Amino acid sequence: MLCADKVDTEVGMEVSVNKEFSPDLNDNSSKAYRDFTDTFRDQMKKIYQNVQGFKEVVILSLRNGSIVVDYVVQLELPFSPQLESEYEKVKVALKEELQNVSQNETGCQKDQVLCFKPDSIKVNNNTRTELSPEAICRNAAAVGYEDFYFPLVKGNKLRCVTKCAAGVDGALDCHQGQCVLQRTGPSCRCFSTDTHWFSGPRCEVAISWKALVGGLAGTAALLLLLLVVALSVFVARSWRRGGQGGGLSCDDRKWFETSDENTVGTFSNSGFEDDRTSKDENFSVALENVDTNMTLHFHKPEVTLTSL
Repeated sequence: MLCADKVDTEVGMEVSVNKEFSPDLNDNSSKAYRDFTDTFRDQMKKIYQNVQGFKEVVILSLRNGSIVVDYVVQLELPFSPQLESEYEKVKVALKEELQNVSQNETGCQKDQVLCFKPDSIKVNNNTRTELSPEAICRNAAAVGYEDFYFPLVKGNKLRCVTKCAAGVDGALDCHQGQCVLQRTGPSCRCFSTDTHWFSGPRCEVAISWKALVGGLAGTAALLLLLLVVALSVFVARSWRRGGQGGGLSCDDRKWFETSDENTVGTFSNSGFEDDRTSKDENFSVALENVDTNMTLHFHKPEVTLTSL
């Protein structure tokens, strides 16, 4: 909520000073420019000191024509439902006060340093500030939050509120939470207590901490059970592939399968034959049936000569 008891505004004005314009006045860093503007502001403060809401005079520019001064009078007016009409009255008062000190032929009074041309005093309506309650609230809001503030007028008091304000039409009910204004607009920030955690767009969902912890524990137990089952299946399949021999290789298991007590002393031709021959064929060497007294006869080789 923003309070707007005082409203900043301004009135643009113009006046000609009975003094010769010098080239130095075109340079706002020159001594002549600084001296003239300081004198002008001091004199205007004395002239406008009794005008309602007067704060300061700000010089915009100096130009030739004697010395034509474009300036704004900064104001701070109290808010009221009649603020716009009060602002118009202040504009008239500013012009009249300056005319009152410029009535004689010289445009000066005894204590004046600068003399003004009475017919040169003008009020520039192009600088008028919007003074409707809606415009005041937009100007009072921080940059980026203007669209979320709207006026709430009670008597001579103006409050600029958002949907987070209690009691306004369309206020955001955050239940067990707090309404906060963000760049995206009003939203709820949920609380938590020793017994409950609140959630949801309006903090309308209450969750018991005990129920939440129990649910998490149940979920963890279920995940653990699924993990155990998955490991059991994996181990069972590994044993099925590896057999009961403790993980012997395929060649080792085949050797054990073909080499038992009934084939001791036999040899397998596995690996020595062509792939097209069965590798599971076995042969036996019965040494007890060999006749060691048998005489072996070998024929001498004969050489036959042929004529060429």
